[in-house]
Amino acid sequence: MMTTPYGYPSDLYHCLLDEQPYYLVPPRLFRPAPAPGGPLMVNPLSWFSWHGPLPPDKATRATAAEHVLPGEGVVWVDDPGTRALWPYSVGAEYIGFLRTMAPGQLVTIDLPARVRWVLHQADVLVEPGHVERRRRAWHGGVHAAARSFDRGFTSVNGLIPPFHLGALRRYYRVHARLGTFALGAARSARLVAHDEAIARFVHHQLATAVADLAHRIVMPSYSYVVAYQPGSVLERHIERDQCEYSISLCVDATPEPEAQSPWPIRLDLPEGSLSLWQYLGDALLYRGRSLPHQRDRLDDGYTSTSLLLHYVDEDFRASLS
Repeated sequence: MMTTPYGYPSDLYHCLLDEQPYYLVPPRLFRPAPAPGGPLMVNPLSWFSWHGPLPPDKATRATAAEHVLPGEGVVWVDDPGTRALWPYSVGAEYIGFLRTMAPGQLVTIDLPARVRWVLHQADVLVEPGHVERRRRAWHGGVHAAARSFDRGFTSVNGLIPPFHLGALRRYYRVHARLGTFALGAARSARLVAHDEAIARFVHHQLATAVADLAHRIVMPSYSYVVAYQPGSVLERHIERDQCEYSISLCVDATPEPEAQSPWPIRLDLPEGSLSLWQYLGDALLYRGRSLPHQRDRLDDGYTSTSLLLHYVDEDFRASLS
């Protein structure tokens, strides 16, 4: 069994606070550090597993969380904008600090600078007023993105927390090497997994964000992990009935992109073709059933991994798979 330097199984999904910042987290995603000596509090929407089971309002949103590997403890962070729940494993170092804290309390102990920075980046520790600011920022961004979605697509960043993006990159690289995923059609040259467990977890966590952006009540249908290999081609197509609202989330690319991933997705709009490049972690939300899209050949020596997450209106009655 492969393990990380911290002794955690590499093939089981986890986002460990003690090892952050992990090298697969793009540095551009890090926020400015909090002011030295400025007040911080434990995120009032967080939950510490050693305080008991998730409260009902969070437990109902933790679909497929049983596939996330717990460490000695888990801190759940509830995003007040997207309403996604993100679990952070807590190892031997960080448990010593966090056991003295509780959600909603001001931080009164002197934390090492690295620990303070990591906990702030994960939104475990936040400035007072964080919940209200985050809600305002999300809904302000939604208003602009929803106007763009009237054209059939919109680009969204920040749906995946930075540390979890690094964890996803590692997890899917390990499984690609292990041969977990099936090889797709020869011309597509891609490794695929339908409704893979961790993709399913992310799929459900982003449902509220999709509903906000689409101005509809939606539910998840099915998902794919797609690890495109050199020479891959995505032929021009539209999606099935189960893909009324679709996300193409750029999870990984090799070689490490200096900026955006060099393999754009091309949308066929009434006014012409539009190529969209994505940074790692960026999401394209589009109307899968009505917007034709494609990708040209992926150059030799390059790979690209995406999560394809599909949603339908809540009154959809056909099969979801």
